Amino acid sequence: MKRIPRLIFPTLAFGLVVGVGAPAQAADKKPNIVMLMQDDTGWNDFGCYSGGGVALGHPTPNVDRLAKEGAMFTCWYGQASCTAGRASFITGRIPIRSALSIVVAPGDENALRKQTPTIAEFFKKNGYTTYFSGKWHLGDKPEAYPIEHGFDEMKSFAAYYPGVYTYADTSSWFHPWFPSYNAEFSKEYFGIVNMYEWEGVAGQPAKKVGEITWDYLATFDVRQADNAIDYIKKHAKDDKPFFVDVNFMKMHNPNNPAPKFAGKTHLGRYSDAMLELDDNIGRIMDVIRAEAPDTIVITTADNGAWQDAYPDGGTHPFRGEKGSAFEAGWRVPGIMWWPSHIPAGAKYDEMMSHIDCWATLASMVGLKPPPHGEWKGNDGKPIYFDSIDNSAYILGKAKHSARDSWVYIDGENFEAARFDIGGDPKNDDVHIAWKYTWTAKDTWLGPKQDLGSIGSLYCLTMDPFEKYDMVFNGAMSSRMQKSSPGQYAGEDNGWVLALIYPVIIEFDTSIMKYPSIKRFPGGASNDLMPNLQHPENPVPALDPAKPPNVKGGGD
Repeated sequence: MKRIPRLIFPTLAFGLVVGVGAPAQAADKKPNIVMLMQDDTGWNDFGCYSGGGVALGHPTPNVDRLAKEGAMFTCWYGQASCTAGRASFITGRIPIRSALSIVVAPGDENALRKQTPTIAEFFKKNGYTTYFSGKWHLGDKPEAYPIEHGFDEMKSFAAYYPGVYTYADTSSWFHPWFPSYNAEFSKEYFGIVNMYEWEGVAGQPAKKVGEITWDYLATFDVRQADNAIDYIKKHAKDDKPFFVDVNFMKMHNPNNPAPKFAGKTHLGRYSDAMLELDDNIGRIMDVIRAEAPDTIVITTADNGAWQDAYPDGGTHPFRGEKGSAFEAGWRVPGIMWWPSHIPAGAKYDEMMSHIDCWATLASMVGLKPPPHGEWKGNDGKPIYFDSIDNSAYILGKAKHSARDSWVYIDGENFEAARFDIGGDPKNDDVHIAWKYTWTAKDTWLGPKQDLGSIGSLYCLTMDPFEKYDMVFNGAMSSRMQKSSPGQYAGEDNGWVLALIYPVIIEFDTSIMKYPSIKRFPGGASNDLMPNLQHPENPVPALDPAKPPNVKGGGD
């Protein structure tokens, strides 16, 4: 039977999958939900993924146990960067729709806005208490904080990964040229960069807990794990279930492992920090197993590994890295745990994603998720909701993933599309994944090549590492050949566009019908380049309704 692209027929797709595979609703209390989000972790870093862990010099027994007791996904998609990855989970939407597809910089006017519905708001309205900790990266001003967007409480909150902004710690790190001696510069810099740990509750101003220095950062994750454990213990016996979103600072480079783990592996900061991450996940899981076993747990990472940061970066077998349209930028470790519901030891090779967590979790706990397709924002205006209920696949009640298409948007650029097709009467167990790319970029901060009107084609089922371009018969992305792709038209495999084209058209139609929130290009200096290069058609750099330098705090 021919599969229906989820982006093409959203209303029909919703009708087919809503409620499928959802467990019977408990008479007294719904299951709890805990997200354990990692930062920049490599697909291959854990022992359960292709022999990582011990083989890489940093055993990960706690995450490996989680995979053994739950399900492991080999094709879990985050996004290509930190902000986008976190936005896709929080909003259940492709990040460009919410002006969150580009990394939010300190002082950025772009942030999570009130009109954008969040997963925390959804579960809060449906009887859950909601808690956030750790890295946010969806805005560094109070109006963007989690407690303004559906979370009842936040602790150990940081606006972004502070390790990349701790230039002032010249004695501990590697920026001796930082001009901290200049009072005017220091006032400007620290008036913009939010280098504080915060806590707070909804309806009240957030409070500073401490200033994040390089040394303070070392034990940040230990503290936030402690706080999460305290919250779970406190609320485990409540009448209301909890929705907990823990966001570790590890494994974003530069890593600064807690003193307990520093030097343990003899392989450097990354492997030491991996031991710490595994330990913190294990400590949280021990409490969940003992006191709140009816809990759905997810652990994953925001985006692909930043392999250029080696040896302080994650590992993976795929082409590219964070910030690339190739698979390494998007595929992240993904594990789900829910005893007696999710099959123990299962391994799923078809698509799951951050975007799909909202609809999937809602269905799994017995709630009706928002409709895939047209929905309403918090301001009452129509929006497009991308999340798909994948619960039947995860619970072992469907042979294939409910998601069969994907669009790869890095920043504000549409760079690739994927469609999985089945229906082979000889072997319906396998769905073939086809990916068509229009750009070639193998590093996050390196150059990107536009491939022009003829892109590259990869069969991810046979070639998940994107080594062989089926349009140019294996030619490298430089395209420095002297002739056309094939000796005759059939050799370029142009037929695949019949699969990819509907995915592209549906996404384009959704963007036209449900316009994205517009970004202010003043978030980072490179955002301003189009203004400077084309002054005849400028875009407002900052929100004219707000002063440019607003500190990131409450009190």
